[in-house]
Parts: sequence; C-alpha cells; structure tokens
Amino acid sequence: MSDQGGDALVVEAPAYRRMATGSDLQLGIAAAFITIMIWASWLISVKMGVASSLTTFDLALMRYAAPALIFLPFLYRSWEKVRTVPKRILAGMVFGAGLPFFFLSSAGMHHAPVAHAGLLIPGTFPLFVTAIAVLVYKEALSKQRFIGLALIATGVCALVGLSFFNGNQDIWKGDLYFLAASFCWAVFTICLRVAGLPPLAATAILGLVSTVLLLLLYTLGVLESGMRLASIETLTGQFIVQAILVGLLTGFTYGFAINRIGAESTAAIGSLTPVMATLAAIPLLSESITMASALGIVLICLGVFCASGVKLPRKK
Repeated sequence: MSDQGGDALVVEAPAYRRMATGSDLQLGIAAAFITIMIWASWLISVKMGVASSLTTFDLALMRYAAPALIFLPFLYRSWEKVRTVPKRILAGMVFGAGLPFFFLSSAGMHHAPVAHAGLLIPGTFPLFVTAIAVLVYKEALSKQRFIGLALIATGVCALVGLSFFNGNQDIWKGDLYFLAASFCWAVFTICLRVAGLPPLAATAILGLVSTVLLLLLYTLGVLESGMRLASIETLTGQFIVQAILVGLLTGFTYGFAINRIGAESTAAIGSLTPVMATLAAIPLLSESITMASALGIVLICLGVFCASGVKLPRKK
C-alpha cells in the first residue's frame, strides 16, 4: 500500500482484505470478539442515554474527549506518518466514525429498538464495504460474496418492510438512520485500513477533531447539555461505556483487528453483534424479539458471514 499523498485509493492489492497468520491471526480474532461485545454494550448504552436527561452532545463528548486527551501522545509520535496520509482519507476516517455516525445512531435510537440498531449498523456495513471495493478498487464479486450480499439485502428489506407495512412508521424512520450510520462506518473502515495508521494514533485523530467540533457547536448554541439533570449513576454508567470501553478500548481493538485480519473478516465476526445486542436488550430494556427482528437476524448474520470472504469448506 502506498504511503504517498498522491492517488489515495490506488493500492497494489485490496489491502483491507489481507489476512494475518499464526499468532497475529489469533490476536486479531480475539480483538474482533472483544470489539463486538463492546459494540453490543454501546448500543444498549445509547438507547438508555437517549431515554434519560442526557443529550446526544453529552454522550458524544464522553465518547470522544477521553481518547482525544489520553491518546494524544501516540498521535504526536506518529505525526510524520499522519502527514503522509492524504487529507481525504483522514476526512473519511473522521466523517465515518465521528459526529455524523454518532448523531445518526442516536437519532435512530429515538425511533427504533436496539435489535434493529444491532442488525442494521454492524450488519449492513459489509454491504457498503463491498460496494466501495467494487466501485473504487474495481474488485471482482465472487459468487459466495454475491450470495452473502443478497442475504443481507433480503434481511434489510424484511426488517424495514415488515415494520413499515405493520404501521410502525417511527421504527421505519429509525431504520433509515441506522442504514446511514452503517454507510458512515463503512467509509471509516475502508479509510482506516488504507491509511495504515497505528490504531491509537487513528483514535486520537478521531477523538480530537470530534471533540473540537462538539465544543464549537456547543459554544455557538447549536447543541445543548443535560448533564446537570442526570443522576450520578447515569453519568457513571455512560462514562464507563462511552469513554472507557468504546472511546478507549475499541479504539485499539477494532483498529488492531482491521490491521490483522482485514475489514471483511472482522465483519464476519461482527455478525454476532446483533445477536448479542438483541439478547441483552430483552432483560435490560424489556424489548421483545419480533418476527421481523428474528428473520432479519438470521438473514443478515448469514449474509455477513458469506460476504466476508471467509472460505467455506468444499466437499472432496
């Protein structure tokens, strides 16, 4: 992969699909599993957050400010490498996992249940990743990946369509927000892999830019805070999930998994996220599994696994 600032998306081979071997492979898989467990807890946390006095500004500030401050030394050490990354790639990283992603996800939580968020955000981003691979990298689409993408698309149509035709218009609106957030995350994933930056330095950039934008919007009166009205228990719980688990820990584990096993293999493991989020939402949020959710889980999880490019065993 080129480190020069010329044509950013021209690489020798699809770098985001290269797979590690041996201990690197095992560590990459472990990092991916840790990431999806935190993802599921984040979805639950955001749903609880939007139902409290906390605003999206509060949740986003917790999410981005801590890694911006703590990982700043790693950004300083890697600054020369950061300077070689094309500006549009850095912008794609910040746009993809920064404020647009966070605000779209939070907006969707006002309308749809956690089960839909778990399905549509991590479940459909392989669809967008593959679309970028085909359109930008001119990559061929194998039969296995095509079947996987078809299953994902069918699962999305079943989930959104059944909600719409059942008269659940608010849920349908939330699903659209989640799909938009999923596209943002796909852009981030591709740009992160192409940039090739150390995970903690990339997390610092994301956190720093997002925090500056948040404070600017708050100063201008565009965003408001509700922290003064929130209880200590609510603030503590949100800080642990948003700042420590998501902001600090996944900044390393997700970047590590992407760099070791590639975007699509990480997506295959990530297909477990909606299952974990849906099951956790039953006791924690008193949500129930609808027919649309159950059908979506089966189709999207199977689709993500196939579309990830994981080699399936062949009959001898």
